[in-house]
Amino acid sequence: MTAATSKTSPTAHITKTEFWNTLMEDVFGIRKGGAIIFLDAENARKGVAKTSGAVALARLFARAFRYDIQFEDLTLSGTEYLRRYQEHPGQEQPSVLVLDEFVGAGAGDKRRAMAQQNVDFGRAWQLLRTKRVITIATLPDWNEADKRLKKLADYRIWCRERPIGTFQPYKITVPFNADGSGGVRTKGLNRTGDGARRIQFPNMDAQNDPYYTHLSEKKDELIHSETWDADHLHDEESAETSDPEEVRRSEAIRYAIRLYEPWNDENDTTYTDVAKVVEGYQKSWVGDRVKEWREGEHRELVPDPTKK
Repeated sequence: MTAATSKTSPTAHITKTEFWNTLMEDVFGIRKGGAIIFLDAENARKGVAKTSGAVALARLFARAFRYDIQFEDLTLSGTEYLRRYQEHPGQEQPSVLVLDEFVGAGAGDKRRAMAQQNVDFGRAWQLLRTKRVITIATLPDWNEADKRLKKLADYRIWCRERPIGTFQPYKITVPFNADGSGGVRTKGLNRTGDGARRIQFPNMDAQNDPYYTHLSEKKDELIHSETWDADHLHDEESAETSDPEEVRRSEAIRYAIRLYEPWNDENDTTYTDVAKVVEGYQKSWVGDRVKEWREGEHRELVPDPTKK
């Protein structure tokens, strides 16, 4: 659905906009959940500061949430993103993640709709809706994303070609009778009428922002890699320092415990639910790892969040 907005529509500080109020209501209102944001560009143009906008939003959200953002919270790797998603706090603390170059770096591509990682994204975003994590995923054109993942998203941010440093926010809606072909629509967020109001964001590159620099370095590594796949690059880095099979098992244990949350009596996730996400393991394996955690094992992978 194409947005229609006046070229003379004035900009506004983000905290004074319908987008900000709506998203904060998602996090702090009755819903008390997170949100998935796709950030793409007008005409799928390069060089319109998508990464700068994502970093600026992440920093702003982190300040609003009083969340201590880490370099590991900004990544190009879908595998690393899913790991960090699992590690993030539960309902007690809103937080933020950035997945830069979604699709381009190997994750979420609609042409790989049946890939295990796309399935994992969908399962994680459904099972972990109660986590108050704001995900900002950048890509040239959100239509390149897997249609199932688009349905699970909450907002689309559209970076404009001119002037660079402005975007327009949209709420993602799914019609009541939407079929398997997608049917996802967007609705402009604007207090005063139709369309979406333009919002300015700072140039994080010009400000030498360390988080922007971190992502730029990761992209430079990817550009000079052989596969152009951030997950493959991440796996290579892990393999250089650890036994690959041990790394895989440790990651599976971390995922399983984070999903099940044995410290949280209100979490209704079952062993079966977790086994569907942690590929290659049965629900009995999940139950054994949870029992071990309760007995004090695996705390180096998943510390007890109730003990500060």
